[in-house]
Amino acid sequence: MVKRIKTDSLTEHNNLFVYFLLIGIAVVVMIWTLEEHYNVILPYDRYGYAISIIATLFCLVLSHFFARTNLAKVLLFGYISLYLISLTIASYISSAQTGDIYSFASTLQWVPILYLVAFLFLPVKQAIFSSIAIYVLLVTLLLLTYLGFIETKSPSLEALALNISLTHAVYLFCMIGVMRLKQTHKDSQLKALQMEHAANNDGLLGIGNRRLLQSELNTRVAKNTPFSLLLIDIDFFKAINDIHGHLVGDDILREISQCMSDNLRPQDTIGRWGGEEFLVIANGAKFDTALNLAERVRSAVENHAFSTVGKVTISIGVAQFHENTSASQTFAEADKALYKAKGNGRNQVVAA
Repeated sequence: MVKRIKTDSLTEHNNLFVYFLLIGIAVVVMIWTLEEHYNVILPYDRYGYAISIIATLFCLVLSHFFARTNLAKVLLFGYISLYLISLTIASYISSAQTGDIYSFASTLQWVPILYLVAFLFLPVKQAIFSSIAIYVLLVTLLLLTYLGFIETKSPSLEALALNISLTHAVYLFCMIGVMRLKQTHKDSQLKALQMEHAANNDGLLGIGNRRLLQSELNTRVAKNTPFSLLLIDIDFFKAINDIHGHLVGDDILREISQCMSDNLRPQDTIGRWGGEEFLVIANGAKFDTALNLAERVRSAVENHAFSTVGKVTISIGVAQFHENTSASQTFAEADKALYKAKGNGRNQVVAA
């Protein structure tokens, strides 16, 4: 269960990356169109927008069609960082020389997207270090101005640079805080799933336990879903423990569990009911199908060469769930059939 949820989470994350790329392309096209319409676009922006669209499309193809999403994320972050940082420096120097702060201001409003991309698509440590490095660069521009290395004709530019340094510090602090909260929540979810998995699975055999089986039965009865039960008992298992010891007995349980699982259908549920008893919920199986399935399992165990004791057999009682009955009634029928199979000499399947 934990593994499946991790896989689903990864798929959802990759889908989010694809949507991000598509939205990014649309936004760049809209900004390009607006700046052309109002005639405020700078010559190098035309090249920058075109290259940005091409780079984003390349990452989209790499992720969606070649399943190289992680590589696409790194390349996208690298490109956006290089583009925006270069544009920030160029626009700052241009604004300092001309006194027109539009280009610098319009660039700065997009710099926080670097923090967003970093924390969304990079590992946590890489995201933090990358974001801090970007912020340090912005502060460096401010320091160079106040130290006199960059002369500016606009006091507004100095005020804007100071304002940006403070607001970006807040952005960065918030992003790191959100990431820490997200990681804590993720760890809590994973721990809860691990505890649920441990509560519903047999620690020795790695299959469902009685709690899980009872829950599955109650769910199927509540939904009136057709199923049959195979109640299985290992023949003379006490003698195996007495002669060979409990460690060998545990090995036998593992081998039998694996052997039975290998001969069930994908939709069937197997679990340890207790001791040397197992229960199989044959989902959707009619009585004849369940009997054939039980015989296949019994035969597989009989013909299996066990590493320590050679040959082990099982007895199986089969019962089918009917409408207007309970899970306990169906189980009682399977239990009676199993008792009859053991009384008739064991190593056989008996129908309720």
